[in-house]
Amino acid sequence: MSEPVPYTHDGGDFSPVPFRVVASWPKPAFVENVAVAPNGAVFVTVYSSNRIDRYDPKTGKTRIFAALPVPPMGLAFDEAGSLWVTGGTMRSAPGYIWKVSVKGDVQHWTDLPEATFMNGCAVHPHRRQLLVCESFSNRVLSIDLREPGKWSVWLEDELIGPPAGAFFPGANGIKICDGAAYITVSARSSIVCAPILADGSAGEIEPVWRDILCDDFAFGESGSLYITTHPEQTLVRIEPSGKRTTIAGPDQGMVGATACAFGTAPGDKGALYVSTDGGFIVPHEDVVQDAKLVRLELGESGYPLLGQR
Repeated sequence: MSEPVPYTHDGGDFSPVPFRVVASWPKPAFVENVAVAPNGAVFVTVYSSNRIDRYDPKTGKTRIFAALPVPPMGLAFDEAGSLWVTGGTMRSAPGYIWKVSVKGDVQHWTDLPEATFMNGCAVHPHRRQLLVCESFSNRVLSIDLREPGKWSVWLEDELIGPPAGAFFPGANGIKICDGAAYITVSARSSIVCAPILADGSAGEIEPVWRDILCDDFAFGESGSLYITTHPEQTLVRIEPSGKRTTIAGPDQGMVGATACAFGTAPGDKGALYVSTDGGFIVPHEDVVQDAKLVRLELGESGYPLLGQR
């Protein structure tokens, strides 16, 4: 068995921001991804329980929203309010895509026969495709949102694949900003960018940030990038100037920080919601904690996603 490929990480200086744990799941639990609806409700994938939970910022209550036949991973809303979900048992084919209605009704949409790690996803700007990271390959897949079962490869490049012997996944999180797809590549400690061409296809990929162990991320309106680092147990901000600051760590609830998304409700737009696995994958100081949903006060809104403009 080959040795794991070492990773590099530069989180800059540490300057914590105010935080509050708003929901938790008894250990061991793996809360993998988070998406915020236009009405402000926060949705998380609970991989370890094959379900999606919904947190209501108005009431502070969390409830089960939808049950899936296998573990869910990535989440993305379309402009009609439907929730698109990626999933499958990690390291086992096939992968799946589901469409979930605003009432929590689950529709099986697409099978991906060879996919062994369906992960982060984002709706394409032309609204007809869901772009999905397949983390154990070097591909981003395109799922047709009009015709169930139809899909293709949108992007294929070694820069988004895990190198041989890597412990961490390749392409992990994906977000659309200013006409380009930004992708975290965990196993390469990098974030890359692929411009979206006029015909909707992917342009030539290029690295944007290096030496940053990244899982998921969110863009702020300022252009700053907020990155969950998962095994590094932190949240890092990269400003447009390139300055890096670690703004939350284990003491701020970031043990196993997996994903993040900005609040959308009135009074909640300056908050970033972070999902964590409590060290389910990489324990902090050899201890697994409860999984959490943490609300961080940032003082800026998020870059508007599809359907939030």
